[in-house]
Amino acid sequence: MSLTLALAAIATPVISCPSGSIETECSRADVARKIALAPDRIARIADTCLYDFGGRCGVEASGRIAVPERGGTLLWQKASLAPRDGPGAWMVVVIAQGAAGKASLAGFAESSGSIGAPDLVASDGTRSLVHVTGTLAGSGAGNADALFVGEGDKAVWRQIDLEGWYDEASAMLPKGYWLRGPADFRFDEMFAVVPVARDGDGNCCPRGGQALFDFSILGDRLVVDSMRFQPMQPVGEEVERVAVRTKPPRQ
Repeated sequence: MSLTLALAAIATPVISCPSGSIETECSRADVARKIALAPDRIARIADTCLYDFGGRCGVEASGRIAVPERGGTLLWQKASLAPRDGPGAWMVVVIAQGAAGKASLAGFAESSGSIGAPDLVASDGTRSLVHVTGTLAGSGAGNADALFVGEGDKAVWRQIDLEGWYDEASAMLPKGYWLRGPADFRFDEMFAVVPVARDGDGNCCPRGGQALFDFSILGDRLVVDSMRFQPMQPVGEEVERVAVRTKPPRQ
């Protein structure tokens, strides 16, 4: 699958379109086409934005992650974006660079709230995982995390869709309960803990307990293998509901 098609398949909406206006709609592929990969731009990654953005763009941080199992290096840049007519956002761009120096876009993450630096959380002979933490602005404070996977002995990386699992996971809960993020992802163990709300709870204060999920990566998607729901109960009671896929997909 081409990078354009892979990015289009990710459900996370775009916050900062290339035009620099919040009134403009665009796709993730549109953004990807405006991220510069030319050697002269990569050489100035510490002080020049890779994203050709129509508003203001400033480099906040940059770095590199050596991944010898994948035969190359990941370069990353964190930028602050200020559109011409709306609130600002953050973007993290991740670039894969092979041993010969050729660069390719692994993907990007955006957040209207906060976003962290890429972290290599797992790497072995089979695959490497890089996690970017992030939360959205507002009382809802949903996730803006991103996950990148590299496989084989070449510097080939792809971004995983972290949106599609949510509806499937919510359906595993008993009636009257719903997931109320943000999820605390722990991709070194392919695991997450998510607060659970009850009907009637406000956005700020979920009181339903917590759900614990085990994940697999299937293609370019994160999928749920199993769930353990621990509802909030009076002291002394222990209640747990378990849901498991019949045949958990594996990669």
